[in-house]
Amino acid sequence: MENFLKIVTECIDKFSKDTNIARHAAIIGGHAIILHGIPRTTLDVDVLLHYADTKEHPSEIVEKFVAFLKEQLEDLFEVEYFAASRDPFDPLKHDLIIITDPKKRFKKLDILIANYEWELEGLMSMASSDEGLLGSYPKPYLVGMKLMAGGAQDEEDIRNLFFIMTDVEKEKALEIAQLIKRDKNLSKMTSFMFLEARQRRIRRVQPCCGSNLSSGIFSNGSN
Repeated sequence: MENFLKIVTECIDKFSKDTNIARHAAIIGGHAIILHGIPRTTLDVDVLLHYADTKEHPSEIVEKFVAFLKEQLEDLFEVEYFAASRDPFDPLKHDLIIITDPKKRFKKLDILIANYEWELEGLMSMASSDEGLLGSYPKPYLVGMKLMAGGAQDEEDIRNLFFIMTDVEKEKALEIAQLIKRDKNLSKMTSFMFLEARQRRIRRVQPCCGSNLSSGIFSNGSN
């Protein structure tokens, strides 16, 4: 799969160089979850891509990129392009490029075109989203995409991400959730973590002789 991703990444970079349009890209979806150290299976690789240009409309750049991909990969892979869905029940509404291997040597690769300012913010926050090998999308922004997708596996991914996120990352994830109006969903998915933390605190409290345990559970230790 790494060779397939490398081929596509080289095409992304070559188009950027040939057109003099800066690119920002990262691995998202299940593969990004794995790269963050969480065991998981996935059927394909998903890439989030943004080409920054103030002169052309984003859809025009995407169409040119699709034509470029077809030209570069025509002997090896099939390239399909789907414009962003206008279906109100489609949660993400990204332009989508699907690259498949007719010989079934590789899993399919999906390229989603960034469609929201917070998605671009996530790309820009990465150390190197503008050239070379693709890195995994930052955890708080992955949570945002998973919240919008809203599937059962997405919820499981969010819970697993929260186990390894720092407090700063969790705060950013909540900020994104509020922005996309999914903060209640996020609170519901992660409430078990706060319950477990409370239970651990309770287990650590050892009652002293004659003390009132219930009155000391949430005390700060001062009298």
